[in-house]
Amino acid sequence: MKLLYCLIFLICFSLRSSGQSSKYSIKDFYAYKNELGINFTNVLGNVLSLNPENANSPYGLTYRKHIGMITFRSAFNINVTQREENDFSSGLFINRKLNIVTSDFRIGLEKHLILNKSVLFSYGIDLLGSVGNEKSEIQDFNLGGNTFISTEKTFGGGLGPVLRLEYKISDRIFISSESTLYAFTAKTTESLIINGLPQEDTKSSDSSLILVLPQSLFFNISF
Repeated sequence: MKLLYCLIFLICFSLRSSGQSSKYSIKDFYAYKNELGINFTNVLGNVLSLNPENANSPYGLTYRKHIGMITFRSAFNINVTQREENDFSSGLFINRKLNIVTSDFRIGLEKHLILNKSVLFSYGIDLLGSVGNEKSEIQDFNLGGNTFISTEKTFGGGLGPVLRLEYKISDRIFISSESTLYAFTAKTTESLIINGLPQEDTKSSDSSLILVLPQSLFFNISF
């Protein structure tokens, strides 16, 4: 990811000095009010033979709407995993099923500072949400055919500031990266059902303060 940092800063510092920013208005930078973005850090990493593992933004898609010097921002990501397997090893017959659904989303507002006609700096605040649901089922057709169903449900939320740097390639195409500092808390409930009989639920909570440096690069299209 060091090369990614270099690319971003070389682009910015190769432009004219920000002292001329007063010549430009937000309408010069954003010709259109709507913007869709996609996280293409992994694509860039594969093309340049980099390792994008440190690009830890959980959001794959973003949507922004520009209203003067203020922009509404949102982002989301969803992952769905479904897997089933039959285990016949060592004379056993075990059926395993796994179903995982996770989603992360955020909404927020940001305000802009025009550095020059091609570079924009923004600062704002985000409200976060996260939902996760995991269900694991094991049917053991040996020893009387026991069935074990384990579920895990997670709900989380948070809040924090964001700093964003955006480079304008054309009126419709932009690239951007951002840094965030999020306070986040999540609650998890785990349950186990054996042969149709529920066992005692287990509840836990987790809180964290997460600083994310600008390690992800977004490709944005305005319309």
